Amino acid sequence: DYMKGYGFQAFDEAVYIGGICVEGAAYYTRKQIDALTEFVKRPQIGAKGMVYARVENDGSVKSSVDKFYSQEVWQEIKKAFGANVGDLMLILSGNNVMKTRKQLCELRIEVANQLGLRDKNTFVCLWVTDFPLFERDEELQRLTAVHHPFTSPQPEDIHLLDNHPEAVRANAYDMVINGVEVGGGSIRIHDSELQNKMFELLGFTPERAQEQFGFLMNAFKYGAPPHGGLAYGLDRWVSLFAGLDSIRDCIAFPKNNSGRDVMIDAPSFIEASQLEELGLTVNVKDK
Repeated sequence: DYMKGYGFQAFDEAVYIGGICVEGAAYYTRKQIDALTEFVKRPQIGAKGMVYARVENDGSVKSSVDKFYSQEVWQEIKKAFGANVGDLMLILSGNNVMKTRKQLCELRIEVANQLGLRDKNTFVCLWVTDFPLFERDEELQRLTAVHHPFTSPQPEDIHLLDNHPEAVRANAYDMVINGVEVGGGSIRIHDSELQNKMFELLGFTPERAQEQFGFLMNAFKYGAPPHGGLAYGLDRWVSLFAGLDSIRDCIAFPKNNSGRDVMIDAPSFIEASQLEELGLTVNVKDK
């Protein structure tokens, strides 16, 4: 709300605006800031751009969008950030709250790496819980499952499914070490009535749900017990304990930046006889 209504279209039209305050980083050069902008615009992160603002020695703010915001407005924004002289504010916006927050997280980690703030010899572990069960897909205009359709809701939130599904928390959990997810899992649904409700909220017709998951619903009739689990990523564990910057250095068949597996030369051309054996037809137009 601090940054809306001043004629800057990217913020005026955004559903969510958020940022990070980097203490003592006002010295960042334009080249360094441009590099951060390109970092968040990479396809795997997906931000459309980044706004920066420096707090100068006299307490004034110098930003990349000064023509839209007065010093009076920037002072309010600075206060909201908790920024002081010599600090750097980096701001992203978007129409998907969770996606924009993830982009900010990637930006925060990248800046921390640049400034040497992350100690590879210190291991800080935590569990992430209370994930939302659903999120709204703005393109499809319907709810989608944050994890998958078989994750159970928190028992105390089941009553919210009918009228406030987006407020329902998932009975799911992730294990995070030093900001890296090393494992995740959930308690699964074992009740057919609750599973049918999930399918309904996700836009499945009864016929489609039966066609795709009838085997599961039938299994529930025989008294499936409560069940769940946790899956770890061994390569991520190894990369953390070895102090590596990328899991590419410790996985069996790493891919390069072009998505190629150089060890087995994949992807590569497939013989017609192999396709015929598998009953597959490839319809790829030559560029």
